Amino acid sequence: MNNNPLFATTRSGICRHHQPVSLAYTEFFSLKEHEIIDRENPQHVRTPVDQCKEFLIPGIHFMHFIYKSAQKEEVVFKSKESYISMVFCQKIDCTYINQETNTAFAEIYRNEHSLVFISNQETKIKWDGDAGAEVFIINLTIDYFERFIPQNHPLHQVFVSSVYENTPAVLGEYALQVSPRMLTLLYDIVQCEQKQYYKRLFIKAKVIELLMLQLEQFENAGERAAVELPDNIHVEKMYRARDIITSNIGNSCSILDLAQQIGTNDCYLKKHFKQVFGTTVYGYLQKERMEKSRVLLLEGEKKISEIARLAGYKHASHFTTAFKKYFGYLPNKIKVFLLPFLSQPEMIALMESPFFATA
Repeated sequence: MNNNPLFATTRSGICRHHQPVSLAYTEFFSLKEHEIIDRENPQHVRTPVDQCKEFLIPGIHFMHFIYKSAQKEEVVFKSKESYISMVFCQKIDCTYINQETNTAFAEIYRNEHSLVFISNQETKIKWDGDAGAEVFIINLTIDYFERFIPQNHPLHQVFVSSVYENTPAVLGEYALQVSPRMLTLLYDIVQCEQKQYYKRLFIKAKVIELLMLQLEQFENAGERAAVELPDNIHVEKMYRARDIITSNIGNSCSILDLAQQIGTNDCYLKKHFKQVFGTTVYGYLQKERMEKSRVLLLEGEKKISEIARLAGYKHASHFTTAFKKYFGYLPNKIKVFLLPFLSQPEMIALMESPFFATA
C-alpha cells in the first residue's frame, strides 16, 4: 500500500496536493458483478473532511464527504479512463479545472447538481464550503451512463462530443437546484443497511433514480428556457428575495410582504422566483429550513424543540412531520446514523482505494 500523503494543509487553510491522484480503473473494471466495496472513513490520507463514506460496485462509485467546519480544499487527479460524475453540492461550491488549459469547465454552487464528463487528463477540483457542507459524487463508467441517456436528450450531443474529443466538460449549460427527492435518495444510499447482494441492488436502484431525476430536470430546464428567459431586473429582484428568505428562516414573512420588500407584487414574485430558482418561494424556504435544521441536529448541541423554533415552527410535532416528509426519516434518526462519526476529533478521507490510488 502506498502511504504517500495526497494532501498537505497549508497555513492558509487550503488543502493542496503533492502529486496527482491516479484513478485505478484497471482494478475498478475488474470488479465482478457480485463484488462490492463498502468503506467508512478509510484510513489512507488525512484531510479536513470530517466524514467520508464510499461504495464501489461495477460501473458505479459513490462518495459522500461531510465538512464539520468551513473549508477550502483543492485536489489534482488523473484518470486512466474517462467517466461521468454526478455531482451534488450542499453548502459548498465546486469548481472543475482543466489542468492542461488552466480553465474552469464546470462550476457547481451551493445546493446545486450537475453532470460532468471527466477525461483521462489532469483535472483539478476546488471546494469552498461552509460549516456542515456536504459533497455527494457518483462516478459512472462511460458504458454505464450510456445505457440510460436517450439519443434525443438535450445533453446527449454534448456527451458524445466530449467522449469523441476526450475533452472535459459539463454536460448541462448550467447547474440546477438539488431537489428534496434527490437529497432523500442520496441519504438513503448513505444510510443503506442492506448487505451484499441486496446492498448492490439498493444502490443501483437509487443511483438510476437519481440519474433519471437529473436527466429529467435538465430536459425540463431546457424547455423552460426556450419559452421564456427572465431579464436581468427579474433576476436581481429574485436574488434579493432569496437573500431575505435565507436571512429570516425563523421569522419568515408572507409572500405579499416579501414582494413588497423587493418592490413588486405577489404574482410577479411567484412567477419569476420559480423561473430563476426552479422552485416556489415556499419550496425554497422549506429547503433552507430543513438544511439549517439538519446542520443543527448534526452539531448535537440543541434539543429538537429548540431546533424546531429556530427553523420557524411553533410546534415541535409540526417540525418533526415536515422533517420526515423532506428527508424520509425522523429528526432523531440523523443522530443515530451520523453523530457517532462526527464526535471523533479527526476523520479520514477516501483516496487510496481501487478507484483512487496515488500515482
